[in-house]
Formats: sequence, C-alpha cells, structure tokens
Amino acid sequence: MANVGKELALISAGTQEKFNSMTIMFGAIGMIWSKNAYFAFIKPERYTFDFIQSNEYFTVSYFPKEFNKIHKVFGFKSGRDMDKIGATGITPEFIDNGITFQEANEIYICKKIYFKQMDKEFEPADVVAKYNDPKDIIFGESHYALIGEIEKHIVR
Repeated sequence: MANVGKELALISAGTQEKFNSMTIMFGAIGMIWSKNAYFAFIKPERYTFDFIQSNEYFTVSYFPKEFNKIHKVFGFKSGRDMDKIGATGITPEFIDNGITFQEANEIYICKKIYFKQMDKEFEPADVVAKYNDPKDIIFGESHYALIGEIEKHIVR
C-alpha cells in the first residue's frame, strides 16, 4: 500500500469526455460504517472540486517516484488554465467508473459517500500554509472532507 498521507497522489474525477486531476497529500485510508474508505480533503477553489462535486466516483492514483515532477504541475496549476495531461505526458486510463493513468502503480477507485465543508476552526492554518504556496493557490474557504468507499484497489 502507498504511504497514504506521506506520498503525493493525484485525485481525479469526471467523465471520459471531461475530467480533471490534482495533487493531494492530505488523506487517509480507513474504515467507516463497515466500509473500506479513502478520506481526502479538497479546497473548493480547486478546479477538480467541481468534478468531484458533480460525479459519483473519484480515483486516487499513486505513481513511482520517477513521476514526482508531475506534482509541480498538478499541485500548483489549474486545469482551467492549461492542459496538465499534455504538459506532463502522462496517459489517462478509464477503469470501471474512474479515471486514472497508465503510469500509476497503485489506484483506488472510490464511490463518493460523504462530501462536506469542514469548520474553519478544525483546519490547522500552520499545516495548510506549510504545504501550499499562497502565490499559486487561492486561500479562502476551508477544505471539504471527502469520503469514498473503496470499490477497487489496483496494484501494478
């Protein structure tokens, strides 16, 4: 299993026709209501937020270390403004209800079961500031907590 919460991953949502992905670091795997679950946290200002909000499924894709450079694009640039897939050269792959990438070596396909904004007081400002550059990411509203039931776990 990937070092969830220690390694960067791409979270993706949408359809084959239109999707978006972004880097996430804040996350966990656990169990809720007797279901294996992936927990992630996303700012509403992010373009991927709209895709997660309007779709039933999302994926979390981990990559071998040699792909770490993709996170400079997926973590700090917006799909509203550029083609992140073209800029990084990774290859989209559609599996079951999810979007992942051929280069990913570990994938979680998740069905969204909870998506709600967190209280601002719960969000530690020092930690958020440590992992985000205010010049590149809009600061404003607090993160949304996303919980997805893990329907498929793929290790390549």
